[in-house]
Amino acid sequence: MYLRQGWQSSFLRAVTMLSGGSGVALAVPVLAAPILGRLYTPADYGALAQYMGPAAVLAVLASLQFQHAIIAEKADRGAGSAVWLVVLSTLVAAGLTALIVAALWAPVLTGTAAGPWFVVLPLNVAGTGVIASGTFLANRHRRYRFIILVQIGSTLTTVAMSIILGLLSWGANGLLSAYFLGQAVQTLGYLWLLRSFRTTLWPRPSARRLRALVRRHWKFPVYTLPSEFSGQVNMQVPIFVLSALGADATLGAFTRARQLVSMPVTVVGGSVAQVFRREAAEMYRNTGSCRVLMLRTAGWLLAVGLGPCVLFMLLAPWLFTTYLGTAWREAGEIARILAPMLLLRLIVSPLTTVFYFTGTQALDLQLMIGSTVLMAFCLGLGWTIGGTALSIVWAFSGGYGAIYLMYIIATFKVAAP
Repeated sequence: MYLRQGWQSSFLRAVTMLSGGSGVALAVPVLAAPILGRLYTPADYGALAQYMGPAAVLAVLASLQFQHAIIAEKADRGAGSAVWLVVLSTLVAAGLTALIVAALWAPVLTGTAAGPWFVVLPLNVAGTGVIASGTFLANRHRRYRFIILVQIGSTLTTVAMSIILGLLSWGANGLLSAYFLGQAVQTLGYLWLLRSFRTTLWPRPSARRLRALVRRHWKFPVYTLPSEFSGQVNMQVPIFVLSALGADATLGAFTRARQLVSMPVTVVGGSVAQVFRREAAEMYRNTGSCRVLMLRTAGWLLAVGLGPCVLFMLLAPWLFTTYLGTAWREAGEIARILAPMLLLRLIVSPLTTVFYFTGTQALDLQLMIGSTVLMAFCLGLGWTIGGTALSIVWAFSGGYGAIYLMYIIATFKVAAP
């Protein structure tokens, strides 16, 4: 009875709402891609990637992954304390980031394409705390409509400003400025949301309450944080390697290809993950298993992603050249390489949330350590055999494909111990 009601009503309705709204956010950058592809070069997108790579890694570290406690806490008051913990943690991380930027400024950062933009990296880190805590609090209270509106507002801002600044010939600075404005929209939106939960967040929790919360959810910083950090580093490794090789154009092509091909993964997979995390956790608490829900979720995601995957594998070079312009053919070749791996990511990413509510974060950490070793081996092999930037892309895609297959097996075992 629970599965029928949970899946058919709550789960699918919430996924449809999030995916439908996110589809609008997906359509905007896709429709704008031909304009952006002719306003900006692959090297411009390479500069954006040089900034976003470290920013993504720091975002994982900043919260210590305590945002998961917002969902895990049974009482709303405890969830409010978790929000404070996330925000305070990211503020400390922002301060440390400022010190790191100051130390690396002259010897490293000034020589990169992103250059002076690293000055605002601490602000970016601070904003991630508001966005993470706000997103999880909205998910806890099923405020999916609000999540959609913030996502659409951020996307519209980023795309509109990218076009305007591109027309003004700002180059890479235009892309970076638009990125920051989009992040600002998200931050301000979730600040407004947090203000609406005054009874949950106020009065501010005491240090004693925060310490009790840390003791209750110690597995998130001890197990989930290293796991998420390793996973994010694995995802950003091609950016770091291609930057070190000085292959700015290939870096930009890789970034744009992954961005466009993974948009369905990000939108659909992200929507499913938010709903699956809540519904599967409730099912697991009530029945001791969520494997049937997991099987149906995986099957549905495979059906959704298989068509686009085959399309990109067959036609990506032609699609990118026709749609973005002749300068982007290499991005099409890279998209063809990445497509099968991203299909596996679409299926696996939502399912990995099972580690958070089954108390198996230690297994997740072990898997991620193994994944890091495997990725290092694959990239080293790719460089040794091929010795080119494109061989790094092949090694990255093949390595992550193997990692996702490993995760599929592990998540299904955990779902019904």
